[in-house]
Amino acid sequence: MRRLRLILLLSILLLGGCRAGTVGGVSLSLGSYERGLWFDHDQKQHQAGGFGLKFDIVAGHMIRPVPRFWEASSNPWQGGEPWFVIRCPMVGPYVSVAAGDLGAYCGFKTFRVDDEHRSADRYGRWMHEDEFPEPNGVSVYLQPSASLRRTRWK
Repeated sequence: MRRLRLILLLSILLLGGCRAGTVGGVSLSLGSYERGLWFDHDQKQHQAGGFGLKFDIVAGHMIRPVPRFWEASSNPWQGGEPWFVIRCPMVGPYVSVAAGDLGAYCGFKTFRVDDEHRSADRYGRWMHEDEFPEPNGVSVYLQPSASLRRTRWK
């Protein structure tokens, strides 16, 4: 059993490509699906009585800016200076559940980086130059996250 888990983990790492800027893995979804945190991400496709369950095992590079929590307005995602940044290859789960207007997720979600994020009022203060994509390209990274939410579209 241990050997099987090790083979599965190594396969995900190799297939997911722990090359910076790419994320791969295995995904299982039940219910209505669209790209996003859970099934009901888009206002045009809102389904008030719908449900969704999403489970992923993802592999890639994790980049996580840790905010200066003692400063109320510190938000590295919007140009703030982070306390420090965690960078490492990662394999981990992502679980998302949605029922009606309620949803929750926990695990390693992805975030996209493109040319507009290079500026100092976005990610330019804490991302390294080689972590940004080529011009007109897109890079994808992992970050640990968890949230309880209500659907935005009411």
